[in-house]
Amino acid sequence: MTESNWVTTTIGAATAFGTVAVAVLAIWGERVRAWLAPAKLSLEPHNLRGDPNIFTADSKPVARVMYYHLKVVNKRPWLPVKNCRVLLKGISRRGPDNIFHPFPLVVPPQMVWAPASFAPILATITTEQILDLGLIVEGQDKYSPALYSTPNNFAGFVRKDEAVRYELSIEADNYSSRKYQVFEVAWDGEWAFEPEEMAKHLRIREVQEP
Repeated sequence: MTESNWVTTTIGAATAFGTVAVAVLAIWGERVRAWLAPAKLSLEPHNLRGDPNIFTADSKPVARVMYYHLKVVNKRPWLPVKNCRVLLKGISRRGPDNIFHPFPLVVPPQMVWAPASFAPILATITTEQILDLGLIVEGQDKYSPALYSTPNNFAGFVRKDEAVRYELSIEADNYSSRKYQVFEVAWDGEWAFEPEEMAKHLRIREVQEP
């Protein structure tokens, strides 16, 4: 093969490869990107000091409430995560021995996207999406995780001098958490409408599992 023929053949092969590559990316581009750099999500604190709000009925205030929030962050925003939800996979309660003991959840309930009045149950996340972690209503005796549906035998409420750990998992069409993220809520039973004061009574922290 002469040098000119070799150059022509090489250019033709490169052109053909480029054409096929463009076609593949046009058809399966999202899958290729997902394979080369899969989606990467994490749960991060958004508001753990408390966000005061007021429940209303017929446009009239009926109760004061303190909300707490996390956010789901997409570390690779060029790859949107579709039909995303956060599931409560497990809970552990602090016992009298100061050790956290697990309680089974046969059907993991889903956490609520914020704002609950407008956000869809399943979210597409490009950059980030806020999640309701839980709330305390003035006059009630418990902190409640924010769930779309609460089982009748749910053991995950936090009452005076109690602490509960929540194991959370992010699930989507093109993503699934490799491990749970754990957040611990401890409350001394006191309630306040000011975040700075309430932060002295209710503490939320992420627990780094070994």
